[in-house]
Amino acid sequence: MRWSYLVAALAALPTPAVAHDAFGDLGPFYANLLHPMADPMQAALALGTAAFLAGRSLNTVRIALPVFVASAALSYLVLGWRFGVTAAPIMASAAAIAVGAAAMLPERWTPVAAALVLVTGTGAFVGLSPDQPVPSDLAQAIIGTLLGIAAFILIAWAMLDATARHVSQLAPPIIGSWVAAVGLLAGAFSFQIATADAVGVATSRDGLSVQGADQ
Repeated sequence: MRWSYLVAALAALPTPAVAHDAFGDLGPFYANLLHPMADPMQAALALGTAAFLAGRSLNTVRIALPVFVASAALSYLVLGWRFGVTAAPIMASAAAIAVGAAAMLPERWTPVAAALVLVTGTGAFVGLSPDQPVPSDLAQAIIGTLLGIAAFILIAWAMLDATARHVSQLAPPIIGSWVAAVGLLAGAFSFQIATADAVGVATSRDGLSVQGADQ
């Protein structure tokens, strides 16, 4: 039982933001604008949300899209920028599974209130994905990040919505299933890492206990 608690705690811990530059020296604005295309989990969460909304009515989308963007912005500015944290991998994976599964459900099973709760959660995790901005490039990084998230979700939703209307209504559920699968794989990988960390912690603790007993 103690092992399960330790593994769960390690998997759910938030991690510090680590800078990376996937597009070379584009500068803070464009690097953050394009960040959703460099971060697989951020892209999966945004794409899953777009797939979910593509299966809802326009009345729901008109409310949910701004809620998603606002949630991402607040999460990024308050948690990401102010405190420098990112989403715990296992929690982000769970959010991807949830939104991917929800995208496969008919609209009558997802009332507006539930849809807003879901997009608020995915928006928060998407906002926690970008790097913490460097103080000297603060304005460009923040503007680029927020525009990138807003543009990505809007374009993805528009494409999926058009595909569902003119090609096949199965497009959003199919994308949702892919996002859920990505969440499952990422979650399993995160759980494996957490288990290895838990084994290392327990082994180190047992070693210290043996040394103390010998002394």
